[in-house]
Amino acid sequence: MPNTVRAYAAGVGKTASRLGEHRPLTAVADDEIGEALEVLWGGAAVNTWNARRAAVLSWLAWCRERGHTAPAVPAWAKRLAAPDSQTPARSRTAIDRLIARRNVGVREKTLYRLLYETAARAHEFRHSALTHLGEAGASLLMLMAKSRHKKPENLRRYFKPSPQAIAGITSLLAPRTSG
Repeated sequence: MPNTVRAYAAGVGKTASRLGEHRPLTAVADDEIGEALEVLWGGAAVNTWNARRAAVLSWLAWCRERGHTAPAVPAWAKRLAAPDSQTPARSRTAIDRLIARRNVGVREKTLYRLLYETAARAHEFRHSALTHLGEAGASLLMLMAKSRHKKPENLRRYFKPSPQAIAGITSLLAPRTSG
Protein backbone atom coordinates (compact mmCIF):
# COMPACT_ATOMS: atom_id res chain seq x y z
CA MET A 1 0.00 0.00 0.00
CA PRO A 2 2.73 2.60 0.80
CA ASN A 3 4.35 1.95 -2.60
CA THR A 4 1.00 2.48 -4.35
CA VAL A 5 0.42 5.75 -2.51
CA ARG A 6 3.96 6.89 -3.37
CA ALA A 7 3.51 5.95 -7.06
CA TYR A 8 0.19 7.78 -7.29
CA ALA A 9 1.61 10.81 -5.51
CA ALA A 10 4.54 10.91 -7.93
CA GLY A 11 2.43 10.44 -11.04
CA VAL A 12 -0.46 12.73 -10.17
CA GLY A 13 1.57 15.28 -8.22
CA LYS A 14 4.21 15.87 -10.87
CA THR A 15 1.64 15.89 -13.67
CA ALA A 16 -0.48 18.45 -11.82
CA SER A 17 2.61 20.59 -11.18
CA ARG A 18 3.55 20.40 -14.85
CA LEU A 19 0.04 21.42 -15.98
CA GLY A 20 -0.37 24.11 -13.33
CA GLU A 21 -1.72 23.05 -9.94
CA HIS A 22 -4.32 25.80 -9.71
CA ARG A 23 -5.49 25.45 -13.30
CA PRO A 24 -9.00 23.95 -13.66
CA LEU A 25 -9.16 20.54 -15.35
CA THR A 26 -11.73 21.90 -17.80
CA ALA A 27 -8.96 24.09 -19.24
CA VAL A 28 -6.58 21.17 -19.82
CA ALA A 29 -6.56 19.49 -23.25
CA ASP A 30 -6.06 15.75 -23.75
CA ASP A 31 -2.79 16.34 -25.60
CA GLU A 32 -1.46 18.41 -22.70
CA ILE A 33 -1.88 15.37 -20.44
CA GLY A 34 0.03 13.23 -22.94
CA GLU A 35 2.76 15.84 -23.37
CA ALA A 36 3.17 16.15 -19.60
CA LEU A 37 3.57 12.38 -19.31
CA GLU A 38 6.08 12.38 -22.17
CA VAL A 39 8.15 15.23 -20.72
CA LEU A 40 8.15 13.80 -17.21
CA TRP A 41 8.60 10.07 -17.95
CA GLY A 42 9.18 9.66 -21.70
CA GLY A 43 12.70 8.37 -21.15
CA ALA A 44 11.89 6.27 -18.10
CA ALA A 45 11.76 2.49 -17.89
CA VAL A 46 8.63 0.75 -19.19
CA ASN A 47 7.36 -0.05 -15.69
CA THR A 48 7.80 3.55 -14.53
CA TRP A 49 6.03 4.91 -17.62
CA ASN A 50 3.12 2.50 -17.19
CA ALA A 51 2.81 3.14 -13.44
CA ARG A 52 2.77 6.94 -13.83
CA ARG A 53 0.35 6.75 -16.77
CA ALA A 54 -1.96 4.42 -14.82
CA ALA A 55 -1.92 6.78 -11.82
CA VAL A 56 -2.92 9.74 -13.99
CA LEU A 57 -5.62 7.66 -15.76
CA SER A 58 -7.03 6.57 -12.41
CA TRP A 59 -7.03 10.13 -11.09
CA LEU A 60 -8.83 11.48 -14.16
CA ALA A 61 -11.40 8.66 -13.97
CA TRP A 62 -11.95 9.44 -10.27
CA CYS A 63 -12.57 13.09 -11.17
CA ARG A 64 -15.13 12.12 -13.85
CA GLU A 65 -16.91 9.70 -11.47
CA ARG A 66 -17.50 12.64 -9.15
CA GLY A 67 -19.08 14.73 -11.91
CA HIS A 68 -16.08 16.85 -12.89
CA THR A 69 -15.10 17.46 -16.49
CA ALA A 70 -11.64 16.01 -16.96
CA PRO A 71 -9.43 15.43 -19.99
CA ALA A 72 -8.44 11.97 -21.17
CA VAL A 73 -5.00 10.52 -21.72
CA PRO A 74 -4.59 10.59 -25.53
CA ALA A 75 -4.25 7.36 -27.49
CA TRP A 76 -0.67 8.18 -28.53
CA ALA A 77 0.39 8.05 -24.86
CA LYS A 78 -0.33 4.34 -24.81
CA ARG A 79 0.71 1.67 -22.33
CA LEU A 80 4.05 0.13 -23.25
CA ALA A 81 4.78 -3.57 -23.46
CA ALA A 82 7.76 -5.06 -21.70
CA PRO A 83 10.70 -5.18 -24.10
CA ASP A 84 11.60 -8.45 -25.75
CA SER A 85 15.16 -9.34 -26.60
CA GLN A 86 15.06 -7.70 -30.02
CA THR A 87 13.06 -4.48 -29.70
CA PRO A 88 13.78 -1.79 -27.13
CA ALA A 89 10.66 -0.23 -25.61
CA ARG A 90 10.17 3.43 -26.35
CA SER A 91 7.48 5.87 -25.42
CA ARG A 92 5.86 7.95 -28.12
CA THR A 93 7.90 10.92 -29.25
CA ALA A 94 7.11 14.26 -30.81
CA ILE A 95 7.83 12.69 -34.22
CA ASP A 96 5.25 9.96 -33.57
CA ARG A 97 2.68 12.58 -32.62
CA LEU A 98 3.49 14.52 -35.77
CA ILE A 99 3.08 11.39 -37.89
CA ALA A 100 -0.33 10.75 -36.30
CA ARG A 101 -1.66 14.15 -37.35
CA ARG A 102 -4.01 14.24 -40.32
CA ASN A 103 -2.67 17.46 -41.85
CA VAL A 104 0.82 16.01 -42.47
CA GLY A 105 1.33 14.60 -45.96
CA VAL A 106 2.22 10.99 -46.67
CA ARG A 107 5.65 11.97 -48.00
CA GLU A 108 6.51 13.90 -44.82
CA LYS A 109 5.17 11.08 -42.63
CA THR A 110 7.38 8.60 -44.47
CA LEU A 111 10.44 10.82 -44.03
CA TYR A 112 9.76 11.34 -40.31
CA ARG A 113 9.21 7.61 -39.77
CA LEU A 114 12.48 6.82 -41.58
CA LEU A 115 14.37 9.34 -39.42
CA TYR A 116 12.81 7.90 -36.27
CA GLU A 117 13.65 4.30 -37.18
CA THR A 118 17.21 5.27 -38.13
CA ALA A 119 17.72 6.92 -34.73
CA ALA A 120 16.31 3.82 -33.00
CA ARG A 121 18.70 1.55 -34.92
CA ALA A 122 21.66 3.79 -34.03
CA HIS A 123 20.75 3.46 -30.36
CA GLU A 124 20.57 -0.34 -30.72
CA PHE A 125 24.11 -0.26 -32.17
CA ARG A 126 25.25 1.58 -29.03
CA HIS A 127 23.96 -1.33 -26.93
CA SER A 128 25.63 -3.91 -29.18
CA ALA A 129 28.96 -2.07 -29.34
CA LEU A 130 29.26 -1.73 -25.57
CA THR A 131 28.30 -5.37 -25.05
CA HIS A 132 30.90 -6.56 -27.58
CA LEU A 133 33.59 -4.35 -26.04
CA GLY A 134 32.78 -5.67 -22.56
CA GLU A 135 32.84 -9.29 -23.74
CA ALA A 136 36.21 -8.63 -25.39
CA GLY A 137 37.63 -7.65 -22.01
CA ALA A 138 37.33 -3.86 -21.94
CA SER A 139 37.41 -2.59 -18.37
CA LEU A 140 34.51 -0.82 -16.71
CA LEU A 141 36.44 2.47 -16.81
CA MET A 142 37.06 2.09 -20.55
CA LEU A 143 33.38 1.29 -21.19
CA MET A 144 32.37 4.34 -19.16
CA ALA A 145 34.81 6.52 -21.11
CA LYS A 146 33.56 5.17 -24.43
CA SER A 147 29.87 5.63 -23.56
CA ARG A 148 30.45 8.88 -21.62
CA HIS A 149 28.57 7.57 -18.60
CA LYS A 150 29.55 9.06 -15.26
CA LYS A 151 28.08 6.26 -13.11
CA PRO A 152 28.52 2.49 -13.54
CA GLU A 153 24.84 1.89 -12.81
CA ASN A 154 23.87 3.95 -15.87
CA LEU A 155 26.17 1.89 -18.07
CA ARG A 156 24.58 -1.34 -16.88
CA ARG A 157 21.55 -0.97 -19.19
CA TYR A 158 23.82 -1.00 -22.24
CA PHE A 159 26.00 -3.96 -21.33
CA LYS A 160 24.21 -7.29 -21.79
CA PRO A 161 26.76 -10.13 -21.81
CA SER A 162 25.79 -13.34 -23.58
CA PRO A 163 25.46 -16.64 -21.70
CA GLN A 164 28.66 -17.80 -23.44
CA ALA A 165 30.57 -14.79 -22.13
CA ILE A 166 29.31 -15.41 -18.60
CA ALA A 167 30.27 -19.10 -18.89
CA GLY A 168 33.72 -18.09 -20.12
CA ILE A 169 34.38 -15.82 -17.17
CA THR A 170 32.98 -18.44 -14.76
CA SER A 171 35.37 -21.03 -16.17
CA LEU A 172 38.26 -18.93 -14.85
CA LEU A 173 37.21 -20.05 -11.36
CA ALA A 174 37.41 -23.75 -12.20
CA PRO A 175 40.33 -25.64 -10.67
CA ARG A 176 43.19 -26.12 -13.07
CA THR A 177 44.07 -29.65 -14.09
CA SER A 178 47.66 -30.56 -14.70
CA GLY A 179 48.13 -32.24 -17.95
